[in-house]
Amino acid sequence: MRMRGSTAYYFDFILPLVGIGIMVYYDLCDTACAFLKGNLFGIDLKYIGIIFMTFLLLLSLPLPSRFLAITDPVRTMMLSGALGGEVWLVRFQIINAVFCPYCLVFALLLVILFALHAKQMNYYLAALSFLAGLILFAFFFRGTVLPLYSLYHNPPFS
Repeated sequence: MRMRGSTAYYFDFILPLVGIGIMVYYDLCDTACAFLKGNLFGIDLKYIGIIFMTFLLLLSLPLPSRFLAITDPVRTMMLSGALGGEVWLVRFQIINAVFCPYCLVFALLLVILFALHAKQMNYYLAALSFLAGLILFAFFFRGTVLPLYSLYHNPPFS
């Protein structure tokens, strides 16, 4: 648990809120990245991102002392696993030469949160969680890149 008043303590609240806001805006916007779709186990990645950041935010709340022993390992697994997943998602964008600014900003938030907590992480747990996230996304992520003309109900050249 971070000490109240430290910069990292405030980032533990601010960055998940920003991540939730980005995913909600991305869900409502439906224009800038409408051509890029992805899911994990059939669940849209936008909703997984919102749930993930909400849970991360809950871990940052002051908890009774009996829960403090599990918050750091859970946060380590979450951030490391998500980072492994994000590596796969960025790989998908590079291979398809299609980049989603919302997704990339979300990935940047994860990298910052990971860096803020890296010193207090169990490195073996972090490495295993990273690999687990990478493998999970390698096998269960389904992404599609839609041609821009498929977004029109009446294509301009029909």
